Amino acid sequence: MKHWWVPGLRIGFEHSFIHQVADLLAAIEKGLPAAPTFREALAIDYVTDAILQSARSGRWETVRRAS
Repeated sequence: MKHWWVPGLRIGFEHSFIHQVADLLAAIEKGLPAAPTFREALAIDYVTDAILQSARSGRWETVRRAS
């Protein structure tokens, strides 16, 4: 956040993508793995799928494991 507006002001949705690129480039520069990994993103996708299914069914749904 130090590269944006004065404290107390919010950034917009589009600014989050700039932060993603900045984080990726910083990881590459330092030789660190980028995050989230594909497996972490897949796990999040499974959670959102279960949420949507739960909204349709009106029941608790089991979340698949990313293996």
